Amino acid sequence: MPKRLLLLLPLLALLASCEDATADLYPTLAPVHLPAESKVGANTFGCRVNGQPWEASNTRTLDGRVLTPTAYYQHGELRLDAFRRLQVEGPITTVSLRAAHINGPGLYELGGPADAGRTAALATASRQLVYAAATGTLTITRLDTAGMHPVVAGRFELRTTLMPEAHRAAGLPAEVRVTEGRFDIELNR
Repeated sequence: MPKRLLLLLPLLALLASCEDATADLYPTLAPVHLPAESKVGANTFGCRVNGQPWEASNTRTLDGRVLTPTAYYQHGELRLDAFRRLQVEGPITTVSLRAAHINGPGLYELGGPADAGRTAALATASRQLVYAAATGTLTITRLDTAGMHPVVAGRFELRTTLMPEAHRAAGLPAEVRVTEGRFDIELNR
């Protein structure tokens, strides 16, 4: 074997190891999918927005806090917020559900009269509320507020319409249908 080729072999091994390190810096993103339905505090939130899967980010900080999705429950009022993974394209980046008079597992209507206290909203990356629920349902399958790790889990479906004061940007549909919604989130205290 020529002397030059012997000198190149260690260099090729070094280059191969650099390629592996680069792959770790830019990992391939897992495809967006709907999380499995569960009731264990898995901190998952997903749905289909106009038929396309929408999955919330599920990131933990160094001190263990979950950035999204989040759930709050106090005095019968439930608030759920979820933010879409940043690496995924699509106009809807935030889903927020607010429901008053929640007293346990059951089926609750979203939308309707303002005094019902049950609303849903979708927002774009600019964080402006663009869509508000016209009709929908929220099904609570588990609401454990007394345990060591309080949990809320359930399903939701809704039809939203573009709010009148929102300026319709190119590509935003006048109506959005959210189907197969599911969540399983540890409650924040």
